[in-house]
Amino acid sequence: MKRYIVGFAVLSLFSLVGFGMPLCNYHAPVSDLSNLGMSFSYHYYNDPYGLHDQDINAGSFQVHYTRIYDSPDFGYDFAAKNDMTISVLSLSTYNVNADGSVKRYLSPDRDFFGFAGVCGKTASNYETIGISVNLGLGYGRFANVTPLAKAIEIDSYLVARGSLADHLSDIDLQALAHEIDNASTYPTTADLLSALQEIVEGSGLVKEGGLDALDISEMGNIVRDNTHSRYCGGEAKLGLSYEILDPMGGANDLFATASFNYAFTATPRAQFLIQGSITGPLDIVKEHELSVAASYDYLISDFLSFSGSYTFVQEARPGEVDDSHKITINLDFTPIRTARITLEMMFEHEPYYLEWSQEVRLSIGTDLL
Repeated sequence: MKRYIVGFAVLSLFSLVGFGMPLCNYHAPVSDLSNLGMSFSYHYYNDPYGLHDQDINAGSFQVHYTRIYDSPDFGYDFAAKNDMTISVLSLSTYNVNADGSVKRYLSPDRDFFGFAGVCGKTASNYETIGISVNLGLGYGRFANVTPLAKAIEIDSYLVARGSLADHLSDIDLQALAHEIDNASTYPTTADLLSALQEIVEGSGLVKEGGLDALDISEMGNIVRDNTHSRYCGGEAKLGLSYEILDPMGGANDLFATASFNYAFTATPRAQFLIQGSITGPLDIVKEHELSVAASYDYLISDFLSFSGSYTFVQEARPGEVDDSHKITINLDFTPIRTARITLEMMFEHEPYYLEWSQEVRLSIGTDLL
């Protein structure tokens, strides 16, 4: 199984060094990023031989939400995640985590900040809800580079179609990105597209006769597409956390905390993310909760996309250390608009597993009418 981990790391590293860095050079005054995902599955099976231990009546429900806001003086972030397994025949479980923080930069042109936050968690094996408050210092910023990613997509489309004799200059791309980033200031999308058309045609690279209706239509599709947000930057935090409510009914404790987040993209078709955190008492080496998660998404073509993630969780107690690993790989193939093929693979290793669990799902769907 180590080869899967190594392969994922190599692929992620390739995304960092295989391209230039035009996207991460874009800096908008305000970045507002949000992501919401939800999935549900249900499986029912009645054993025809009357073997009740072979019956299946279970499902799962997952929700995750992330919001990051950043301005020159002020910022905040919020993340929530729910994992629930429902079983009529056996034990149902749930695990809910939510944390948020606000930060104040020491100076608009500096990346140092102070932060305060609240963290809450509950699970089926907890006695009560766990609540803690955090306070500390940090360094770093996030930047939403989606406007520049869309500007580069527009440029690539126009060059491929022959509407542009060559790629736009960095100055023109920045101008397109600025207008896309300020789309809300235009009364209508048509007004925004008119401004973008003026910038493109002002470059002197447009074919004779200017952009046609198909060019403008595709530019509008790119501008309105919000399915692939791209962002760069990162931050590191160091602080203290006080436990107001212990989920296991124990004493309220003071913990040391550290965390980091990093995002990178060098092309509109890719996004690399890595997050990590560690929490524990002041003797954090011997007792702690450590988690690291990395993900990589790549739009190989208009009909083929790849996504992969790796999660590592470690719980250390005096004389005992438990490690968990989870790898997920997804490949979506859409050869035509009405058909879709999805390949899902998941590999997981929990404490006391004798070997890695392996799950592979292949689904094929099509619309006939």
